[in-house]
Amino acid sequence: MVNSVRRRATGTGLAGAAVVAAMIGAASAPVAYADTPEDVTAQAAQDLNQGTILLDGADAAELSAKQADILTDAESLNNELAPLLFQIGTAQEGLSAADQTFLANADEQFVSAAQTMLSADQAFVAADQAGDLSGSGLNSVDLTLLDGALGLLSADVNVGGATLFAFLDPDIGTLSAASASDLSFDAVFAPYLELFSVF
Repeated sequence: MVNSVRRRATGTGLAGAAVVAAMIGAASAPVAYADTPEDVTAQAAQDLNQGTILLDGADAAELSAKQADILTDAESLNNELAPLLFQIGTAQEGLSAADQTFLANADEQFVSAAQTMLSADQAFVAADQAGDLSGSGLNSVDLTLLDGALGLLSADVNVGGATLFAFLDPDIGTLSAASASDLSFDAVFAPYLELFSVF
């Protein structure tokens, strides 16, 4: 059963379908990303917000209970992570240039995960509009949406952990740059591994 968070677009007619179709087309266009952490994370948040709007316009009337739950969970995940991304981006702006460079890969991975999730949202809505999601089981579109959500969660843990490391050790960006040629992962993170080993 779709909970009260979901708002079905029942009755929106051709106008609503046209808006969703236009958003699907616009979301497919390539986007040039800025270099600052705040701008990069804001772009990822924008992709998540756009995905939320797309999913919110899906008609759940023909979905199975499992599919409706997947739709609700995907929309809720987008809603929860988007504001968090803005906070992470703002926090990263206060770090040194070296730390921002250290965090760049994690930020870009989140951007990629958000794009993948948006593509999965598009595919789900398109399949819903085509009537391809009727039935009691799950199909490839459902699984793609689930896979996108898992990738998003993984990227969230990655960027959150990297940002935490940067705040715990303001010199980690410099250390990471120096380690690119002569230090292993264990050498960079050994102090933290030793710290947590006492628990």
